[in-house]
Amino acid sequence: MAIVRPASIPPESQLYPSLAGADFYDAYEAALSDTALPPTELFLRAFRATPPWVNSLMSVRNNIVKRLGLKDTGAMGRFTEKSPADYHVGDRLGIFSIFSMSPSEVVVGIDDKHLDVRVSVRKSIGQEPRYIVATVVKIHNLLGRVYMVPVGRIHPLVVRALMRRAKV
Repeated sequence: MAIVRPASIPPESQLYPSLAGADFYDAYEAALSDTALPPTELFLRAFRATPPWVNSLMSVRNNIVKRLGLKDTGAMGRFTEKSPADYHVGDRLGIFSIFSMSPSEVVVGIDDKHLDVRVSVRKSIGQEPRYIVATVVKIHNLLGRVYMVPVGRIHPLVVRALMRRAKV
């Protein structure tokens, strides 16, 4: 299992400009053994490694929020069997929509009436190749603030679990 450490959102990330208005953000990094992997493949490998307990939490989440008129996002690890190269901006990537793609970063997200979420998976190729998973959340209303109380505490556990289990 990979060692996952807290990180900063890199200034070159597409998410960096949104930090000033963010209500929640975090970032984690882990070693990248295969530097040829595109960011979309890194995303897929991490999310396909979703532990069962995370999907159980997502099921509970979906049952609660759909009663409040929010989106049922489905399970974390469900993907079509497309090649990473077959994904494009605007496509669905699991529970997310793709907002931007480059050779070094993919940004996905979900917009809902209570909050907007952006997740970046970014490769950093240097002396020690690594990848960074960063999340930025903009809250729109009281429901979003209430929602983020438990999610803000659980989110780091989920991201770290996905990254630890990913074979990258």
